[in-house]
Amino acid sequence: MSSVLNQVSVLSSIIYLDLSSNWLNGTIPSFLFKLSSLRHLHLENNLFTGHIGELPSRSVMEVIDFSNNMLDGPIPFSLFHLPSLLYLFLQNNSLTGRISQFQCHKLRYLDLSNNLLDGPIPSSVSKLVNLSVLILSSNNKLIQEIPPSICELKSLQILDLSKNGLSGSIPYCLGSFKKLLVLGLGLNNFQGTIFTTFSEGNSLRYLNFNGNQFQGHIPKSITNCRYLEVLDLGNNKIEDTFPSFLGTLTELRVLILRFNKLHGSMQSPSTNFSFPKLRILDVSNNVLSGNLPSNFFKDLKAMMDVDRNMEYMMMKITYDYSARMTWKGFDIELVKIRTTLTMIDLSGNKFTGKIPEAISKLKSLKQLNLSHNYFTGCIQSSLGNLSNLESLDLSYNLLTGEIPVRLVI
Repeated sequence: MSSVLNQVSVLSSIIYLDLSSNWLNGTIPSFLFKLSSLRHLHLENNLFTGHIGELPSRSVMEVIDFSNNMLDGPIPFSLFHLPSLLYLFLQNNSLTGRISQFQCHKLRYLDLSNNLLDGPIPSSVSKLVNLSVLILSSNNKLIQEIPPSICELKSLQILDLSKNGLSGSIPYCLGSFKKLLVLGLGLNNFQGTIFTTFSEGNSLRYLNFNGNQFQGHIPKSITNCRYLEVLDLGNNKIEDTFPSFLGTLTELRVLILRFNKLHGSMQSPSTNFSFPKLRILDVSNNVLSGNLPSNFFKDLKAMMDVDRNMEYMMMKITYDYSARMTWKGFDIELVKIRTTLTMIDLSGNKFTGKIPEAISKLKSLKQLNLSHNYFTGCIQSSLGNLSNLESLDLSYNLLTGEIPVRLVI
């Protein structure tokens, strides 16, 4: 490696240097930062260790990608003060310490996820007025509230602060960002109610508040999120009835409300659009009760169709986002939810009555969990129509009669 890098050191006019996805190791050579014409430096997916060195203030660097290495120590102060920096990728390392104040006003994409950073998010984040992507997830020790100054970032398309120790309430402005596609705040310590105003004309596709301490109701203004595909409010303390109004979200594919305090029946007035694209429904471990409405299952059109040509990944309920390199810079690419998993989980509630026959029409179902309820009557043989079913759990109910032969042959 040393012979290669020694040759690089004499290339004073080099603009673009890509050594990514090799087995390069050792510390990052300091002379790379001194190449006066270097604008793009790619060292990702290697085995570099040690600290990141300081960069000279005169650096014209626009893209720095040191992701997926074994770097440690604090992020250099100078890295956040580069006047030309547009894209900074430091994810998947072991970087420690606090995030220093931001001065790189041109920055568009910042990913510091999967490190060991601590302390608060600096209020100077407001200076990053051109930022489209801010990913600080999986640092665990990032604490305190989201700074109100984040409301200045009107160009944000992706905001992922999940899997940290953040607390307090969520700034109301996040519900009114017009360009925001992904809002990931799951697995933190946020409290209070979910802000009640999602403005009309927003672009949200993914909304994840799972694993916090939110209380109160599910705001009806979520129906203003016309493009929403994933809504995960599971593992909170929400006290409400089943939000049937979400059926008007014609693009919704995943609805997770598990481990809350939802109560009452799932019966609701019919609507012209009742979850037509929904593939995953999880309302397990609430206190919902009453009979299951047959009309609800008759409207789950996506669960009735078996599309064997879908290029999806089993059991993955995520959104992926990435930056794609072009000669003009980076384009943000939002990869749609990928899952062949079609699932209904109503377990751990207080549902009564018979299992609706309409469920047998949902031929793409792979998992059906109705356990730990109070269902009565026999197990319908029509459930044998669910030819794609891989997991069926009807345990801990009040069912009677024989097991239908169609379920086992």
